[in-house]
Amino acid sequence: MINQHEHGTKRQKILITINAVIGNIKKDTNLGQKYDEMCRKAPSACETIKISRLESERVRMRKTSDKGTDVALTLPQGTHLKHGDVLLVAENKMLIVEIEPENVAMLEIKSNLHGDDIIKLPVTVGHTIGNLHRPIKVEENKIYFPIQANSEIDMFRKLLGWSNEHIQITNTKIVFEPDEAMNIHEH
Repeated sequence: MINQHEHGTKRQKILITINAVIGNIKKDTNLGQKYDEMCRKAPSACETIKISRLESERVRMRKTSDKGTDVALTLPQGTHLKHGDVLLVAENKMLIVEIEPENVAMLEIKSNLHGDDIIKLPVTVGHTIGNLHRPIKVEENKIYFPIQANSEIDMFRKLLGWSNEHIQITNTKIVFEPDEAMNIHEH
C-alpha cells in the first residue's frame, strides 16, 4: 500500500503486485465462465490493463487498470502476456490483460496456384517477410504480420512482384499475437 498526501489530507492508493499469470479466459473454460459471470453480476469487479504487443514481452512494468487500480507486474523471465490472461482473481475483483489492436498486413493466398507456383509462392513470401524480420500469424490461407504504416502494403506488393496474381495484400487492425514458433525480433 502506498500512502499519498494531497493538500494536507491523507489519501490511500492501493498498489497490487502481480508475480504470475493465473491462466487465460480464452483457454481455460472455468476462468472464462467465472469472468463472464463476474461481468454480468458486478461489472465493476472486472478490470483490464491495456498493453501493446511489444509490452507483452516485458516482465516488469507498472500500469493502471481501466477502473484505476495501480498494478505492478514483476513476472518470471520469459513470460509473454497474452490477450485474455488473468492476473488476479479475488471474490470482488478479476484483472485481465487486453492487448491493444495494431496495424497489420493480411496476405491472403488465392486458390489459383498451379505447377511450379505451388512451391515458388510460399518460398518467395517466406523469404520476403523473413528478410524484414517480421513475426507472423498463419490462419488457413492468410498470413498476418505487423506494419508501421499503410504505405508498407505497396512496398510488399513491389517486393513480391510476380506473385501478386496469386495473393491479395490488405491492411487491417487486429489484436496481433504471433504464432509462438514464428515470433522473431523485429527491425
